[in-house]
Amino acid sequence: MTAILHAMLGKGLGGLEQVFLDYQPILEAYARAHGGVATGLVRAGGAVARRERDRVPPLATMPAHTDWDPLTLGAARRLVRAAKPDLILSHGQRPARLLAKVAPPGTVLAVCVHKPAFDIDPVRTHYICVGRHLADLAIERGAPAGHVHFVPNAVRPPSVLAAPFADPDRPPRIVAAGRLHPKKGFDVLVAALALLRDQGLAFEAQIAGEGDERGRLEGLIAQHGLEGRVRLVGWVGDVPGFLATGDVLAFPSFQEGFPLVLLEAMAAGLPVVSSAIAGPVEMLADGVDGRLVPPGDPAALAQALAGLIAAPQTAVALGLAARAKALADYGPESLARRLDAVLDRMLGRG
Repeated sequence: MTAILHAMLGKGLGGLEQVFLDYQPILEAYARAHGGVATGLVRAGGAVARRERDRVPPLATMPAHTDWDPLTLGAARRLVRAAKPDLILSHGQRPARLLAKVAPPGTVLAVCVHKPAFDIDPVRTHYICVGRHLADLAIERGAPAGHVHFVPNAVRPPSVLAAPFADPDRPPRIVAAGRLHPKKGFDVLVAALALLRDQGLAFEAQIAGEGDERGRLEGLIAQHGLEGRVRLVGWVGDVPGFLATGDVLAFPSFQEGFPLVLLEAMAAGLPVVSSAIAGPVEMLADGVDGRLVPPGDPAALAQALAGLIAAPQTAVALGLAARAKALADYGPESLARRLDAVLDRMLGRG
């Protein structure tokens, strides 16, 4: 019998939270096949708890103040005592640190690594890394190679596909999406869009997301005189649907794991211009199924965007190639197969 405790204590509903939700049914099926159950654990009052309140089977909830306060520790102990897990799989450092404190000695511990900031326990913990660069980093930092596993994120086939450059009645639409945070590089995108405007290129741009950078980005848009062309549209409930309204995706990030927004754009057949950083360079080949440009370079980003807008047939071909790759390599079935194999290895069955 196999019991799994699957924990994610994030507040919002971003990429990490979506990966947790993608994993949960796979873990439930795996545990069921081995005579047990997989308990999903989320933050009480968080966005996932609210969205999934009618889920069957239900997700467990707990407070998540710090990883040392008595209320949180007590809740964690009670959950572990009730679940009696053979494996505790955490997304993010907070649940990993917290649950390691209360896990019985024989419990297998695992952390899903989504970004380069993570702790290393060279003895007990396994690391499920969403990017090969993260797996390499875990080994460099001292994790045993046998405890490091590569499981890329997955994407579902979207219900709506992009139709890039199919609407002659509006200017080309450049879309972007993500948390409004400095590492996402949206300031670089705004500067690139100003260069496109200065070149006399017709376009409109929409950036979906929220965050602390909103005020600064609004200031940059005004500073460049782009108010009529560039909009910050806030959080959108249907990110794939939003992406499908675009003609090209701009992805100017400075740091990523294995970005879901990029996968979703690829699956929708949307042509992509991305920073050539760890993560995206594992997903795209420049000139084959997307365009890659140096991070932090508005001129290079503007040139690549202008090139796709000027050659829509080439852009459409890149988008179709990206869609084929996304569905072949990163579909839900691929995730289930890879995760099942890792579970077997961690639990001594592989």
